Amino acid sequence: MNYINVLKKLVIKSQFYVSFCATLLGIFVLKEQESYQNSLAVVLFMTFWNGYIFTVFHKKKDAIFWNLVGFAIISFLIFKYFNFLFYFKWLIILLLGILYNADFFKINLREFSLVKTFYVGFVWAMTLVWLPFNNDYFCNNDFSSDFIQSFIMSSLRDFPIHWFFIIFLFISAITFPFEIRDLERDDFITLPKKIGIENTKYLSYFFLFLSSVLAAFSLKFEFAISFFFTSIFASILIYFSDRKREDWYYSFLMESLSLLPFLILILLKYFC
Repeated sequence: MNYINVLKKLVIKSQFYVSFCATLLGIFVLKEQESYQNSLAVVLFMTFWNGYIFTVFHKKKDAIFWNLVGFAIISFLIFKYFNFLFYFKWLIILLLGILYNADFFKINLREFSLVKTFYVGFVWAMTLVWLPFNNDYFCNNDFSSDFIQSFIMSSLRDFPIHWFFIIFLFISAITFPFEIRDLERDDFITLPKKIGIENTKYLSYFFLFLSSVLAAFSLKFEFAISFFFTSIFASILIYFSDRKREDWYYSFLMESLSLLPFLILILLKYFC
């Protein structure tokens, strides 16, 4: 039993697992866009891990130190493999993460009515789609004389808007059950408090349906199939979610939904 608790602390409580799942979802996106790079996967993982450590542990004294260490490592990786334009976009995402739960700035967006509900999906979509979507600047370290113009053009050129909405809808759908779990903990207005638990689940199903339809019409066949089966599994877990479920139901099973598209894709390629 002690080994299980140690494993839970090292993998789940450390935010390693959720960051790992998020990274695999990012790899799934990049593979479909034929834009995958190992260095980018590492940056995505470090970004999520650093972000979740800040969100969960920022009130602890040593958390800021480790966040600064993570910031330095990610900055080094970005300047080594990418360029300042990429770094500027990463800083914007970093700011979005800080604003979500920055008590020391007296800013906590998660406590604004219903902001928490959709903010997580938005930040995940920004991180997995907006940040890495264009390979043209990955190893190009030339600085433009008109940075703002270059930034806007890079941000909009060939932007896969379908992927942005797929990720936003999917992550929002699988985040709603966490608000059901936290119904009695949150002292601010959340979706289940506003529309009820059952209606929250119905909205999750609807978001999953929309993301699956978008995937079916815009993704390569094997990626669309992987996403379809993931949505089915997600719907099942959402159906059985309630306030009385054990923590592992959310911290492991629900979090695992993010890695499921990539896992199913691997299984399809090896066994079909």
